[in-house]
Amino acid sequence: MNKPCATARQGLAPATNLTVIQHNSLGSWVVFLSLCSSLPEGPPTDMVLLQDPPSSKGFRPSFLGFKSFTPPVGRLRVACYVSQDLMRRFAVLPSFPPETDDFMTLEVSTPEGCFGTNFPCFTIGNAYARRLPPSPRSVSPESSFVDLEHPYLIAGDCNMQNAATDPSRLLSSKEETESAPYFDRAPDLWLHPPQHPGGLYPVSLFGFP
Repeated sequence: MNKPCATARQGLAPATNLTVIQHNSLGSWVVFLSLCSSLPEGPPTDMVLLQDPPSSKGFRPSFLGFKSFTPPVGRLRVACYVSQDLMRRFAVLPSFPPETDDFMTLEVSTPEGCFGTNFPCFTIGNAYARRLPPSPRSVSPESSFVDLEHPYLIAGDCNMQNAATDPSRLLSSKEETESAPYFDRAPDLWLHPPQHPGGLYPVSLFGFP
């Protein structure tokens, strides 16, 4: 999320900017450690949202300077990391829906408003919608694309096959059928799926009633 008129981060000033990194680690420590090494080289990061994080004998990956939030399961599919700087300024409450272990949310309390609005909080969702027969995906659009009365950003890997991300690729009828419910539901909730992977996307909040 980004709003052009940023203010200095002091006390409980309104949240005006949020830097989020979303990354599918592919269950690999090599991929995860590569991300770790790149973080200090970039701009300050508020949150890191991982899908398919690596694990070894119950050990869960961590980032220096970040507090981790994970579902209470043995095999992690999603993990959220919040910078200690943001934790000092705002209260963060994790939530884990009972219908799936592959999705979680963080509600961030912003008593002075956020992103140029008067909303007292905003929510971040982290999803890894993997194939899980007999269901098309382990995270349904109804579970992840929810109707909230405050700003909501969902990030992750929903395996939504979108021809716009790779125009040269021909999608099968099965891929189009499985992805359609996500694309059909998103616009009704003012959610805008990105068109190109790896891009930076400003999120407009002016669609909120």
